[in-house]
Amino acid sequence: MEVVVAAPDGEEGVFVPTQRCGTVMLATTLTKAKDGKVLVPAINVQGGRVKLPAKKELGTWIPVDADMEVLALNGQIDQERLKEWIESLGDGTTPFENEKDVRIGMEEPGARDLILKLLRAYRKVTISEGDCPLVTALDVQHHIDTSSTAPVMLKRRRQAQKEDAVIEDNVVKMLQAGVIEESNGAWGFPVVLVRKRDGEVRFFVDYRALNKVTKKDVYPLPRIDETLEALRRSSAVHDAGFTGWLLADWCCTRRS
Repeated sequence: MEVVVAAPDGEEGVFVPTQRCGTVMLATTLTKAKDGKVLVPAINVQGGRVKLPAKKELGTWIPVDADMEVLALNGQIDQERLKEWIESLGDGTTPFENEKDVRIGMEEPGARDLILKLLRAYRKVTISEGDCPLVTALDVQHHIDTSSTAPVMLKRRRQAQKEDAVIEDNVVKMLQAGVIEESNGAWGFPVVLVRKRDGEVRFFVDYRALNKVTKKDVYPLPRIDETLEALRRSSAVHDAGFTGWLLADWCCTRRS
């Protein structure tokens, strides 16, 4: 699509999108201006005709100076170096547990083989640990800043005898896996059991009282569009979902 820019004819520059256009995604482009316009690749993810916002800035035009060197990127990966690297990781030939059930999402045989070898080299991450996976090996502790608030200790909720057995079973499993540890601290919050549609009972802790006195983290999530832009030349992208615990421990810090 054509985008109007304030640039003389023949000027080379980089167009960087800065404005969201709904279902239309504009790409960062190295191009030349002609008649006050530049051609910018655009994708309409919804299909059909879409009208962009009128008289609004869609991006920034950055002229390329004569002393600037523009490097060409072809997006190609050196397959031989990639194979050598994967081979150096470990056993990439012995199938791992339930390998036939893995859905890679790529039909190209060469790409599938490389991903399978990578998964085989890291077979430990595919081993089922049951209902309670092991805690992460990262040596990181997350500190929750509660400022000058007094410690909160809530009473344990009354549960049926059968529910007490479920709680005890979950606690034992998490202790054995190293996910939790015994504590005699001044903070305490009640356990909540939630029954799912399939009848499974999920173990939760009600931390709403803690959230109310916690100083919020000022670091925002990265911009999704910038993340997608960084991945635009990737031939394979893995979407990993994280649930449950991520860090080994957390502790509340109080300011005096």
